[in-house]
Amino acid sequence: MKPLCRALVVLGTVLIVVGAVAGVLSREVLDGDRFAANADAVRSDPYVARQLGTLVTDRILAAQPDLTAVRPLLESTATGVIASPTLAPVVRVGTTPLHSALVGGGGNPVVLRLADVAAVVVGVASALAPQLAWSVPPDLDVRLSDLGAGVEVRRAVDSAHLVRWLAWLCPLLGLAVLAGAGAIGAERSGRGRVRGAAATAGAGVVWSGLTLAGLLVVVDLLVRRADRDTLSGAVQHAAWAQLDNVFWLTAGLLVVSGYLAVLASRPDLSLSAVRPREAARAVWAGLTDVGTSRGERLLRAVVLALLGVLMLADPVGVLTALVVVAGAGAVSLGILGVLLVVGEGMGSLAMHWRQVVGVVAAAAFTVVVVAGVLPPATSVPGYPNRGDDATCNGRADLCDRRYDAVAYPATHNAMAAASEPGWFFAEQPDGILAQLDNGIRVLLIDSWYGQHTRRPGIIANTDESRASALAEAEQSFGAAAVRSALRVRGALNLEPRGPVDSYLCHGLCELGSSAWLPLMREVRTWLDAHPREVVTIFIQDTVSPGDTAEVFERAGLLPSVYTPMPGQPWPTLRQMIESGKRLVVLMENHGGGAAYPWLIDGFQVVQDTPFLFRDASQFSCAANRGAQHAPLFLLNHWITNKAREVSNAALVNARDVLEPRVRQCREERGLLPNFVAVDFYDQGDLFGVVDDLNDGD
Repeated sequence: MKPLCRALVVLGTVLIVVGAVAGVLSREVLDGDRFAANADAVRSDPYVARQLGTLVTDRILAAQPDLTAVRPLLESTATGVIASPTLAPVVRVGTTPLHSALVGGGGNPVVLRLADVAAVVVGVASALAPQLAWSVPPDLDVRLSDLGAGVEVRRAVDSAHLVRWLAWLCPLLGLAVLAGAGAIGAERSGRGRVRGAAATAGAGVVWSGLTLAGLLVVVDLLVRRADRDTLSGAVQHAAWAQLDNVFWLTAGLLVVSGYLAVLASRPDLSLSAVRPREAARAVWAGLTDVGTSRGERLLRAVVLALLGVLMLADPVGVLTALVVVAGAGAVSLGILGVLLVVGEGMGSLAMHWRQVVGVVAAAAFTVVVVAGVLPPATSVPGYPNRGDDATCNGRADLCDRRYDAVAYPATHNAMAAASEPGWFFAEQPDGILAQLDNGIRVLLIDSWYGQHTRRPGIIANTDESRASALAEAEQSFGAAAVRSALRVRGALNLEPRGPVDSYLCHGLCELGSSAWLPLMREVRTWLDAHPREVVTIFIQDTVSPGDTAEVFERAGLLPSVYTPMPGQPWPTLRQMIESGKRLVVLMENHGGGAAYPWLIDGFQVVQDTPFLFRDASQFSCAANRGAQHAPLFLLNHWITNKAREVSNAALVNARDVLEPRVRQCREERGLLPNFVAVDFYDQGDLFGVVDDLNDGD
């Protein structure tokens, strides 16, 4: 009977390990959204981006050998474009048909148009070196399989159709097999069958977690040996980095849930009966004791030798495994101790306390570990959002200052967010609501008329506005880059159809858009939840004042908009807050006139600096737009270079760059920079510099 029980324990443990691996793969690979997010993370890995940048450069030079002299420029630009967050929406949208074709069995060919990526690179490089006239042939298409993923990946993902079944079937079968082995062994030894089943199942789950940890060490060792200076090696490292933490979390959960089940099955369950040193000795004895049979001796010798090899080959991985197991055990003992203390006064329920501990502790541990081990969401240091009656925009000392005597952090093209779907040339890390949450108080947005197209989710400018939108996009990004971006999105020659509506777009809506009305409704909800905040929206308006007013009216924002009084100074923040009129709406092109006086003619009250800079050395405080007597001052502080959008933002938003320019412009123009507008506001120290302005430093 004993060999049968051992065989069942081994079988149950293996089934749980298989189910755990299948569960992670089902969650991270077979789920389309997570697969797209992981693919985008792999794409943006610096080693992968460098290899893809080299590949794109090779294709460009094969078609245009005369460009060999500027290969370093092409490689650096290509790498920057590929790694840039502006490609994230394109990669995620483009990954969807790939995932569907591979996992869903679709037969559509998936082609990566290197010509389009190359044209984006050449367009950006041309902006950096305009004296060179470059072009890229349109016939550089290459199937995705040619990039090193190919047939092997297709077969691997195709074979994963079984994973969804294995993810839930294997753990259930494994637990059933382990419980059966425990019940058989308990009946033979005269112990309670339920307790024996729980103890054996728990021990099997613990061993499955330890086995998974050992496999992770092996995989980690193999991945570490892959050469990152090759595309396949770089992809292996980046892909494993996306799965590594999830697998380790799963291993830790298995160890702890199994350990809790073993402890709960003990008849003498108490804190004094739980001795971690005894458990450690038992594990060590299981590995080193000679044993009675030839098979046991051989198995222990092989396991011990493999463990030693792993420790020598990958000490970091083994140390990680030991830390995960030790941490899991410590947390489980802590939870168990708390529950036992709570259960001391349960009286008649004491007989069932072990079962209660086993169930509740496992569930509680899962919540604690998932919350504590998964990486926290990134946050941006911004203004405190205390929202009490003593503060205005997060500070009490701002309440009695006039609106035009306060500095506000501002975002350029606030709607173009890398985290929002569909934005090609993103200029902020996240959406407008997140920006408000993090302390941004001035939103620079662009409004355009758009219509739906035959491509779901892609909005096109109306025929009347398309020419000007295309011209603006080409001026900002380059004609070749725009055409290639449209090809990558599958948005070339899309005809607008259906009703015309108002959208937020950065020129060409095909490259990214947000429906304006729903977003303004969310802003209204945010304002209601933050009654001590004054917010400004500065609109580069193609949408007419009448249609703009309709958006604000339908969003329920009219009670909050501020209407200036001719000849009167700006109110204080306290006055605006107490009156409820704490949303300032500025228009670049057309004010609202007598019909909509709250749509303020922006450049009658605002003056600004130039805004088209290719390098930080070009920054200027010279007068640009706006009346000379305008009391508000907009400081435009960003670099237009889509190949290095984020890294440039990190450079110019840093305190040692932003603060001197703020001081210089304040001295030259004799005005407080009220709106300090940047790209990727999460980079650098925008909030610290604005705070210093409000401190008078």
